[in-house]
This record gives sequence, C-alpha cells and structure tokens, in this order.
Amino acid sequence: MNPRAGMAQRAFLVLLLGLAVLAVVLGQHPRRGLDFRIYLLAAERFLAGVDLYPVSDGHLPFKYAPITAPLFLPFTLLPVRAATALWNLGAVIALGALARLASRAEPTPGERAPWPWAPVVATLALLPAFHLELFYAQVDGVMLLLLALMAMGAERGHTWGPAAAFAVAVLLKPPAALLVLFLVTRRHWRVIAASAGVGLLLAVPSLARYGLEGLLGQTRSWLDTLARTTPPWVLGHNPQGLPTVLLSLMTPGDSVPSGSAIALAQVLALVLFVAVVAWSRAGPLELLALCCLGVTLLSPLAWRANFVMAWPLLRAAAEVRTRGGLALVVLAGLTSVLTSDMLLGAELARDVLMWRPYTLVFTALFLWTAWQSRRAAEPSPSTVPARL
Repeated sequence: MNPRAGMAQRAFLVLLLGLAVLAVVLGQHPRRGLDFRIYLLAAERFLAGVDLYPVSDGHLPFKYAPITAPLFLPFTLLPVRAATALWNLGAVIALGALARLASRAEPTPGERAPWPWAPVVATLALLPAFHLELFYAQVDGVMLLLLALMAMGAERGHTWGPAAAFAVAVLLKPPAALLVLFLVTRRHWRVIAASAGVGLLLAVPSLARYGLEGLLGQTRSWLDTLARTTPPWVLGHNPQGLPTVLLSLMTPGDSVPSGSAIALAQVLALVLFVAVVAWSRAGPLELLALCCLGVTLLSPLAWRANFVMAWPLLRAAAEVRTRGGLALVVLAGLTSVLTSDMLLGAELARDVLMWRPYTLVFTALFLWTAWQSRRAAEPSPSTVPARL
C-alpha cells in the first residue's frame, strides 16, 4: 500500500470513529432517535397484538409495512437508550462495511488507480445528512449495507444471502424495489425469485400474530396512513425528491396534491430514471450507485437525511477524479451545508429548500455519472474496471 492510500484509510477511520461517537451520544439523549423509538413502539404493539397504526399517533405514525414490526423485536430486549445507540452504531458500521464491499478492482498496469481519498470526500460531503440520519436514528444507513450485500453476493454467484438482504431492504423501504433494476440488468434471476420466497417467510410472524384477516386489516391501515400523511408533506420545504419537482410543475404550491397526482409524478420520475440508467450502460459499481440514489430521489417523501443513500454515487464520482465529477461532489457538500438551519436560520433555510436544491444537484450528479458510464462502456486505457 502506498503512503497516500494509507493516510486516506486512516482519515476515513477517524471519520468513522467520529460518527460512532456521535451515534452513541445522540442515542443516549432522551429526545433524540425519534424515528427509532417509533420502530420500537411498533415492535411492542406487535408483541401485544394491537393495532400498529392508531390514528392517535397523529403526524408521527409508524410508516412501514406491518410485517416489518417483528424485525425490531430484538432491540426491545435492551433499554431504549442502549438500543438507539446500538442502532446508530449499526449505521456507522454499515458505512465502513460498504466502503470495503463496494470497492474497485486493483488496476492493471497502465490503468489509472481509483483515488484513495474518495471515501473521505464522499463522507465529508454528506456529513450533515449523516448527522440528521443519526439524530433521528433512521434506516438509510442499514439500507445501504443491505443493498451492497445484495449486489456483492449476487455478483459472486450466491442466491439466498443476497435474496434475504434484498427482501429485508424492500420490506423496510418499498422504494428499494428499484434495485430489481440492478438484478435484472445483471441477470440475477435466481436472486429475484429467492427474495420473493424470503419475503413470504418474513410474513409468517405477522400471520401467526394477527391471522390472515388481521394482517390484511393492518395492511389497509398502513396504506391509509400513507394516504393520510403523504399529501400534506410532499410539497413542503423538506421533500427533495424528483416527484416533488414534477408535482410542483403540475399543482399550485399552496395546494395539497391528490393521491393520483402523486402516483403520476412517481411514475413519470421512474420512467425517466430507468430510461437514463438503461442508456448509461453502467457497470456493476456505477449501476449499484445509481440505483441507491434512485431509492431516495424517486421518493415523494425524500428529505435531507435520506440522501445518505447517495454515498456510493459520490464515492464513485470522486474516485475517477475528473473535474466535472469533483465539482459536483463539492457542490453536493455545499448544498448540505448551505441549506442548514444553523447557518441560515429556520425561515430562510425553508425558503431555500423550496427551490429543491438537493433534487437539482443530485439529479445533475446522476446524469453526469450516467454520461460518464456511457463513455466508459467502450474499453479504453483510462477505464478503471469495477467489481463488487
């Protein structure tokens, strides 16, 4: 290992240690980790066999599918603060594992080596998003690891491990189903079939607890909860997904869009996204990075913390070390900093976020990476081969 690469690795470890300390500190705070506490409450309700989605939860309901509630049961065995800290630490460990899993192959003689500082640069650019992720103890860090494990295992010819990772990811966040685009493009048909089987197995605890009729009722309550809570949120200042931009073009800013309008915006965004990815002819590493960003970018509920899902794309853009790629990575980092409440104040930050800067910047990065992948589809001496 050359000295520069060793220094970059040590810097990345220091960043991870800093995030780990933050993860524990925020996990110990009684008013932090709000999202994870909602997950724990859902698991406790599952144990009691009661409704997971009572209307009395107001604007802070459990928004995941009913069959995900049992996944959080192990954390109910710990004190809440310890469980929250452990969950946050899992997100930090996931980032370290992802950096190792989604790595490029060693260059052959004459080929350009990937820039060793890319993981550090990508992490620094997304530090505000990681802070929000740990502040609320959300699931995106764990999602990144699950999707990387799926892709790596599938590329190595495994079936059930990648299928389990994919099934859990999709259950936690249905937009993760977008990664079927990776599996189809890479022809991992067995993983797709096996993941459906794993999903059915994961439904067994809920079926045993609520029965078929009860589980169907819980599923209806879940869908009603999404239908009730999504429209008032989607045109606010926080959402930064592509469907929100499309909705802004179709509906007045002071209105609450209908469910059909939201669905139409999502379909249009998905069609555009898939068309660009298909055109890009991206290799496995870039394809995984594009799809991970898509999980956030195509969601009408996407907000700043969810853009930790862009980490693989920022790293991929930084590794090739082109001016355009580095400029967009820096711009992504500046977007995270310059839209913070701490810097601008709450009112001005809301006004700035209404321009959807995250959508604009990360869509530009998405298009740039697709274009670069298209250019690299034909082998050349400067191409850096990718592996998972």
